Amino acid sequence: MSAMPIRLLEVDLDGTTVDHEGHISARVLNALRAAMARGVWVSVATGRNVPSARPFAEHIGINAPMLCLQGGLVYDLREERVLRHITLPHALSCELVDVMRAHPEWKPVVYQDNRIYINDASFFAGIQTLIGFQPIVADDLCAVLQARDTDKVLFTVPPEDAPRALETLRAHVNGRALVVQSHARFVEVTPLGADKGTALAWLADYLDVPREQVMAIGDQGNDATMIAWAGLGVAMGNAPEFVKALADWVAPSVDEDGAAVAIERFVLDHPS
Repeated sequence: MSAMPIRLLEVDLDGTTVDHEGHISARVLNALRAAMARGVWVSVATGRNVPSARPFAEHIGINAPMLCLQGGLVYDLREERVLRHITLPHALSCELVDVMRAHPEWKPVVYQDNRIYINDASFFAGIQTLIGFQPIVADDLCAVLQARDTDKVLFTVPPEDAPRALETLRAHVNGRALVVQSHARFVEVTPLGADKGTALAWLADYLDVPREQVMAIGDQGNDATMIAWAGLGVAMGNAPEFVKALADWVAPSVDEDGAAVAIERFVLDHPS
């Protein structure tokens, strides 16, 4: 665990700073803003694309570029500029969409150029805020891509089916992409190199912050790489056990404002 002052704070959104109702509590918001007031860089790391992450990032008022699409895209909101972008090959994206033929209960969501494509509007009606805003309905998810690469392919699966989906999709991509669980119902396929740990290392270098002065907070398997890489990795109390095992410290759950507790303890010097 790093004993040096934290200079870069990377926080996940859903399940970490954003609660199950889609809100950031006053305590968490105050802690994040207090960290920035002390000169700490604050960034968000999320599987969301830029339009979906923007409202949360702007509400917080982050002062560092954000990591979107599981780290595949680093975006500077202040300059409205892409700093780093990794894509998933078009052919592999089409292969993944075809997986639903064998598993119709796994509903695909395809992300490309700030657009989100789905093929079952009624299924996604209740969870649009989680996958992103205003998805486009298309019967043929491969044809709509127009032979261009994608950002990622997400599958919404029954929670009890997530382990099987992880295993099946990892076997299918066979080292050609990364497969992570980002939510109890989401299994995502992202490009090689598009993980939060790699993106956080890139951002720390871009901001000239040593690893020992980076703190990362997250709650799901997609946060594991950044929790493991950071000088101070924090897992939320609602995180899976394997994520907690990678962390230097385990915070209370999102319902208990665990992210704020961690920031107060390690950034603002207010031990609980």
